[in-house]
Amino acid sequence: MNERDLQVLEQYPFTVNASWRTRGAFLLDTSVGRRLIREFSGSTYKLLKEQELLQHLKDCGHLVDRMEPDKEGRLATVYREYERFVVKESLDGRECDTRSESEILKAASLLASMHKDLQGFCEVTDEDRLRLAEADAVEELKRHNRELRKIYAFIRKKNRKNVFESAYLSCYPKVMEEAEAVEQRLGASAYKELREQALARGYFCHGEYIHHNILVAGGQMAVINFEKFALDVQANDLYLFLRKILEKQNYDFHLGSRIVSAYEQVRPLDPREKEYLSIRMQYPEKFWKLANYYYNTNKAWIPGKHMEKLEKFLSQREKRVSFSKEILYNNSN
Repeated sequence: MNERDLQVLEQYPFTVNASWRTRGAFLLDTSVGRRLIREFSGSTYKLLKEQELLQHLKDCGHLVDRMEPDKEGRLATVYREYERFVVKESLDGRECDTRSESEILKAASLLASMHKDLQGFCEVTDEDRLRLAEADAVEELKRHNRELRKIYAFIRKKNRKNVFESAYLSCYPKVMEEAEAVEQRLGASAYKELREQALARGYFCHGEYIHHNILVAGGQMAVINFEKFALDVQANDLYLFLRKILEKQNYDFHLGSRIVSAYEQVRPLDPREKEYLSIRMQYPEKFWKLANYYYNTNKAWIPGKHMEKLEKFLSQREKRVSFSKEILYNNSN
């Protein structure tokens, strides 16, 4: 997007007083408040459902960033026949502080409240299930494990190996054994039943509930960026939030326990969901992400930062596995 693309705003029922370039978008000071405009390349079908979901959450009292229709009522405005743009509300606030236990626990409670409000809030059609359902987690782990084996074979064939590649080969056997065991456990668990229930009853998830998408201002929390919302097992949002926070907090056992407790005070988890959380937390997701990034970028050179991330993953492994088993799988308080 560039300055001249701002002409698209002539199609909206407000005037622009000023604009600022931001990451992949423009922030706007308008006659109706602050807005954000960015290019859009997704599905109009999903966009309409997203707006319906956001309006429902607003009606339930949640602070969310809804989209602004243009003068013709379109959410995705066409410009120059082939470009499309979306305008959204830009909410005030800073990102949730991952070092603040009080904010982390408040965010966990907020997630549970949203999940309750997103259970069956609308009639779900067969087309919704086809187009809005999240990918099967078992198939996702199978794909991850295939990629890990492919990367391992690639590195082994190299004559000269850098520090990262040597470290990857060294830790691969043990980590891969763990990854394959998690894949088998998830396939044999009640996950399939949970997923079928979520699709049948219309359980929606945020899709990327992490600290970057949680804003804090004036003692209130807002949730933004619902673009990855989906029909899915809602415990998947909690899993992602837990993993992101605990990676930063060195898998603090007590903090992890309090996060789950804060969520359950609003929406209790059933044993199948706790089993799902336990299994997902055991998967070496960080290891896969590092390997995948390595393979799909410059394989000849890995910056020191990625070696540091690998070392951090290995140092946290025992705590991560212990947390998943003792807190989640054993349903400890």
